Amino acid sequence: MIRLFLSDIDGCLSEPYRPFDLSGFARLRAWAQHAEGEEAWPRIGICSGRAYAYVEAVAQGLGLYGPALFESGGGRFDLQAASIEWNPALTPETERALDRVREFFLREVVTGAPRISLDYGKRAQAGIVSARQGECATFLPAARAFVTALHEETGIALHPFSTPWSVDVVPAELTKAQALSWVAEAEGIGLDEIAFVGDTDGDVGALLAAGRGFAPQNADPAAKEAADFVTQGGMIAGVGEAYLHCLETNGVDPVQALVSAPGLFSTDS
Repeated sequence: MIRLFLSDIDGCLSEPYRPFDLSGFARLRAWAQHAEGEEAWPRIGICSGRAYAYVEAVAQGLGLYGPALFESGGGRFDLQAASIEWNPALTPETERALDRVREFFLREVVTGAPRISLDYGKRAQAGIVSARQGECATFLPAARAFVTALHEETGIALHPFSTPWSVDVVPAELTKAQALSWVAEAEGIGLDEIAFVGDTDGDVGALLAAGRGFAPQNADPAAKEAADFVTQGGMIAGVGEAYLHCLETNGVDPVQALVSAPGLFSTDS
């Protein structure tokens, strides 16, 4: 039985720098509310690499009761309690290593690439972002070389991951896969009772760890290979399709969900 349904944001619930699919959000919000009163309906939450403030806003837009994990599980936001909890794996030594990565990005990347900026909102990761797809990824080899040298110097293991709009350097102990274990323990459920939707290489570990791993149609090849199911729809339409699949797994007729929250998911937003 799937008890908790977690989705990434970028490439799943929405596309960066594009308007939200508000009708799709309304449908997911209705399902999230319904899930609080029906055990067979998985609770809905977020597991995203985005910074806290953005994840809080999306959680509010969806009216979530389930956990909202930000910075790939570096922290957890509870909308109903308006509370934040930082992952205990975020140590002072790890934070100092991440500061070194930020200094590297500012010195070696941002000064020479005016369209790229440091992702200033993050504490448990170090990242760069650009509205031009693929631009940040050109600096991925340099980021890998730097974190390898930093590991040899400090013993702190960091891993760079990329999306079409960003490169994020993530502590080895603070990946989305680890985040799923953290939230499973906190919620008193097994990993096999969690479903996860992800679309990039940074989601692969979580897709493999979850009881059900879903990749939307727009996902990159690594995510599709790791997923148990690839949806026919892209973006939020794929997320909705994945949730209906979980309802069916739990013995619920998915038509009930479609009737209870009529509307359409758009793959263009």
